[in-house]
Formats: sequence, C-alpha cells, structure tokens
Amino acid sequence: MRALKAGTVVLLFMAFALSACTRDEEPHRPDDEVQRRDQALVAVVQCLVDHDRIPDAHLRDQPWLVRDKVRGSAELVEWLSSHRDTVYEGKTLQAWEDEATAGWPGWRCPL
Repeated sequence: MRALKAGTVVLLFMAFALSACTRDEEPHRPDDEVQRRDQALVAVVQCLVDHDRIPDAHLRDQPWLVRDKVRGSAELVEWLSSHRDTVYEGKTLQAWEDEATAGWPGWRCPL
C-alpha cells in the first residue's frame, strides 16, 4: 500500500511538472513571418497600383496583376527582387514593404 501511494505521488508530481512546461501561447513559427511579409507586400503593391504610383512599364505583362488586382505569387516576389531599390512615392519598394510588415495586420495605405 505504501509503495502504491509513493508511486501515485511520483506520477502526480511528474504530471504537474509536465503541465508546468507546456504553455497556452503558440510558439513563434518562421512561416508566420513569411506569411505576414507576403501579405504586406501584396497590400503595398496594391496601394501603389490603386493610386497609379507605379509606371505602366513596370507593370506591363505581369502575371500577378489581374484586372488591377495584385495576387501574391512567386512572380510577385521575383518582381520585388528586381524593383527592391526602385523609389515609389519617395521610398524604395523595400522600405514600403518593411514598413507595412512592421505594422501588419494594421497597416493601411497612406495614399
């Protein structure tokens, strides 16, 4: 009987110790940051497109732009890479993206 009580106490202690190690908060996942950045990029480019701040030559034949709506895609990320240092409305596209990502999901088009 004494051994049974001791075993029960050990099991309870282990259960409490294990429950103390688990938390309700979700762990940070790198995918979350990538998803935020992708969503922010789409919002930034959509903002610039909506306000005619990107020259037509930069938008011509882009598969990610369908009827003036920006679609997130690998082609959009590739376009970003080649336009990263291009200045639109006084800031580089990279600065626009960084600002939007930092404020995401509350970022709104300032134009």
